[in-house]
Amino acid sequence: MYRGVAIWNYAGDAVENAERFHKAGFDAISWNAPLFVDRYNDDDRERVAEYLKRSGQYFTMHNLLPSPYDPQEQESARYAWNTIADWNRRHRLLKGMTFDFWHPHDDQLPLLRECMDVFEGQDVFFACEDTPLNARTMEKFEKYLKPGDDVGILIDLGHMNIRQWMREEHEREDFMRVFRQLPMKLRELHVSDNKGRKDEHREVGYGNLPLADVAAAVKAIGFDGIVTVEIVNSQNWTIDEHIAHAIDTSNRCFAVL
Repeated sequence: MYRGVAIWNYAGDAVENAERFHKAGFDAISWNAPLFVDRYNDDDRERVAEYLKRSGQYFTMHNLLPSPYDPQEQESARYAWNTIADWNRRHRLLKGMTFDFWHPHDDQLPLLRECMDVFEGQDVFFACEDTPLNARTMEKFEKYLKPGDDVGILIDLGHMNIRQWMREEHEREDFMRVFRQLPMKLRELHVSDNKGRKDEHREVGYGNLPLADVAAAVKAIGFDGIVTVEIVNSQNWTIDEHIAHAIDTSNRCFAVL
């Protein structure tokens, strides 16, 4: 497994923060498209490439699939995909593209297919967050997949915790059942905690995420992907405190995984 962090959540210079996480033992790093494309210029992106070549960290990019109903949002996404793909053709550092998925599958999956075609031949995996979770949804994905596509799933543990606690009766085996029935390979976990009511993106230990149940479930399926800490600074922490909470969250996960 890879020990990762969502670097876009941290104040200050992302490359400097990535270096701090690397020194703390994190061998994976996730940027996001708004930071990498909208806020960076070509020189900034070359600096990221130089850093990654030094650190050797496993590098992924998190994105929001654009709305299928908003042409302007789609054009912005296409610009981002092509910018990232052109950069990666030069450097061959990108391992995976992951996506938030907010709209009906039949409307949004053609856009995922379009993005996958942009990266054809670059040996990049793709994963959507929290979908598909079952065979019925997998049938929708299969309509848009080609032989040789490397497509998996990203599970956000904070989201899963909310879904389980919002049931009338919390069942400890739910995590095991969900992970065992995944119709695609699990490529990444996003790790944060909450109290089962809203997506707070807090440090593990704050809420009621049943980490032991998660560990048992991912062990049962032989998970060997990325464990990415995704906590935000909602508590006015200093950057040092924020990074320390992220390191502690990662340590708590790897203590049981």
